Amino acid sequence: MAKVRTDDPRLQALRLGEQATAGQFIPRPDRRAAVARTLRRPQFWFGVTVLIPTLIWYWIFSFQPIFSAFWIAVHKYQVLAPSTSPFIGFDNFRYLWANPLFLVAVRNTLLWGVLAFTLTLPLALLLSVCLANVARGRNLYQFFIFLPVVVSLVAITLLFRMLMDPDIGQFNTILNALGLHSWTWLSDSSSALPTAVGIGVWKGIGGTVVLLTAGMLNIPAELQDAALVDGANEWQRFWKITLPLLSHTLVLVMVLLAIGSLQEFTLPQLLSTSGAGNSLYVLNILIYNEAFQNLRFGTATAAALLQFAFILVISMVQLKLIRPKWSY
Repeated sequence: MAKVRTDDPRLQALRLGEQATAGQFIPRPDRRAAVARTLRRPQFWFGVTVLIPTLIWYWIFSFQPIFSAFWIAVHKYQVLAPSTSPFIGFDNFRYLWANPLFLVAVRNTLLWGVLAFTLTLPLALLLSVCLANVARGRNLYQFFIFLPVVVSLVAITLLFRMLMDPDIGQFNTILNALGLHSWTWLSDSSSALPTAVGIGVWKGIGGTVVLLTAGMLNIPAELQDAALVDGANEWQRFWKITLPLLSHTLVLVMVLLAIGSLQEFTLPQLLSTSGAGNSLYVLNILIYNEAFQNLRFGTATAAALLQFAFILVISMVQLKLIRPKWSY
């Protein structure tokens, strides 16, 4: 005859249910016994084995540098002898505010973020709607749209610098052949930032299109068919069905766009020319110059913390205002 295990959790749950039905007193579960049972499970130790290297990686390369940044921001950091760095309080933030290029960098960063956001999101939505309604060849179209994303950013930047050269660039050669005036592109302070943003949008829009297209294809087709039967046109179906049901994906895309556009560095750094002046001088360039050219790591860290706080607030506001409270 098989022996019944009295410590079987299912049997204990059944007994507790019977006691509750009979109105009897139900003892509180023994937490120590529950912990001991958890520690005896091989799944627990497998999870610990997998998580510990990951946590160590994040601590070394993410959390520990963030905590160290708060310490560096209030010290006059000495590279060769960090332990002897004197405490100066908020002087690094005062030095940063006194820098005449700080407000220039903040203005250019905000302008870059607004332009990139307002250009990328509508264009990506338009392309995603077109791809979602394509019956054949969707993967091929997505491949060509996504191709610039995987190409080296430095290579693309140098290519556009050559194409947009005001004297020998191919773009102005084409404009002159069509009887149009040459364009300054990256050689003028009034056009350098919009031109650079346009290059950045073309380079990165493929990732946004892929995310939005996947979200649209995930919407049940029965809802679109029902709206079509009810006589809804394309615009009504997009506004009343597609856009609301796409809200979870839209929140993700908008947060990623805001974070990425406010942290630009490579494009404005490589596209800067003497004619552009400080029009491409964004906050990350200021941080780089303070740290690695002027060797003022405390001031650079203070600027990085301000950037971190601003992006964190923007992301939290987006999640609070836009994230839907429902799911389907």
